[in-house]
Amino acid sequence: MNVKAQFFQVLSGDEVESVHEASLRILSEVGLKFIDETALRILDEAGAEVDFKTEIVKMPSSLVEEMVRKAPRRFTLHALNPEKDLNIDGYHTYFGTGNALNILEGKGSRRILKEDLKRYMRLADALEHVDFCVGTGVADAPPRTWDVHQFEVMVNNSSKHLRPVIASPYGADAILKMAEAVVGGGEALAKRPIISVGYVASAPLRWDRTALYVFRRTAEYNLPVNVESEPLAGGTSPVTLAGTIALANAEVLGGVVFNQLLRKGRPCFYSIGFTHTFDLRTALPLSGSPEAMLIASAGAQLARRYGLPSLSWVSSDSKTVNGQSILEKAISITVHMLAGNTLIWGLGNMESQASMSLEQTIIDEEIVRLVKRLREGVEVNMETIPLEIVKRVGVGGNFLSEKHTSTHYLREHVQATLLDRATREAWAKKGSTTLMDRVRVKLNRILESHQPTPLDEDVRRTIREIAMGADKEWLKLGYG
Repeated sequence: MNVKAQFFQVLSGDEVESVHEASLRILSEVGLKFIDETALRILDEAGAEVDFKTEIVKMPSSLVEEMVRKAPRRFTLHALNPEKDLNIDGYHTYFGTGNALNILEGKGSRRILKEDLKRYMRLADALEHVDFCVGTGVADAPPRTWDVHQFEVMVNNSSKHLRPVIASPYGADAILKMAEAVVGGGEALAKRPIISVGYVASAPLRWDRTALYVFRRTAEYNLPVNVESEPLAGGTSPVTLAGTIALANAEVLGGVVFNQLLRKGRPCFYSIGFTHTFDLRTALPLSGSPEAMLIASAGAQLARRYGLPSLSWVSSDSKTVNGQSILEKAISITVHMLAGNTLIWGLGNMESQASMSLEQTIIDEEIVRLVKRLREGVEVNMETIPLEIVKRVGVGGNFLSEKHTSTHYLREHVQATLLDRATREAWAKKGSTTLMDRVRVKLNRILESHQPTPLDEDVRRTIREIAMGADKEWLKLGYG
């Protein structure tokens, strides 16, 4: 995808600096709570002001700015299939699946099972414009090891880059063992990390023990890490957008500092794009609101200010696949992409990220297909302004028979796969199908025909043994 350098911007240059300065003051005057003794010692040795009793860490601006500069601007997100590697270069945007606990079923929803995740991963593996896969909870796995079983399903059903959800330190250890088994050992995983990891700060201004363990444990492999903030504007952060942005920015910067202290040069994704607005009338978090989109756009700007790739999350607040879900997804995907976010989660997400829908995933992928064309812009050169051909065709002629037309048509004009652009007569002959009719046909075709690249049988056996071993270990400890 060729892209233009211009981005949709919601903050002026001066406003970006005002937010930056406010965040530095939050870090140096209020501080962040790091609920982990090892983390506190690391930060203390680096020159931060650490209160070991309260676990509050105040970071001098010089430390923050020095550590943020250590993070790389360019790197690769590797995939099991090298043809699906993602080049993180500051210009390209990549889209991934979402994370939820429930899957839509008619007008209701139910908990996601391993078979649902398998279908979701296979669908994502087949769709051209889904670039990476995010894990999600599975209710039919043991409650203490569901994250391990989640990763087993993911790695068996997609050859794209994988971002598993990690629920515990034990889950982190088991998932790393599984990833090593897939790629051929720890050195191979460090060289070509097919997974990335991440954790979200506990707003306001806390990094919890599990998050810090995951950061520390995975730094050994130099795995790319998502450093995320997800406050509720008006609940766990100020109700004003600028106030929420400043607080979320402080949380992320603090997380980046810690990760660079663990391993200088570790790839870090900057994310305040998971932020929700808080509907004070219903006490519900909103993901499809324009305010959430503005915050995610500001996050992309701040990330560029720090030279970091950015991450955001698109969702709809709708409970079913309908006009609301398509409207909210179309606007949010457009805004998040044109703002220049590097990774965008949430294809298929519904109900403010509480639910998933396979049908919505297909619709979202079609939206991405169209919005990518907007992002590419207009190519202007001697080949795309064919003056000699214009002279030859002249006044009153047409360009249909010109080789230039056939050569450039598919390059210049995006081809929708779900939208109806036929005459009414042609549409009627094909059954007068609706968008949802075509979505279901495509979904069924993919699930019936697509087979992901299989892992070697010995690898499948090894990761199965790791998952079963995780279950047995938790049972020994007295957990179900």
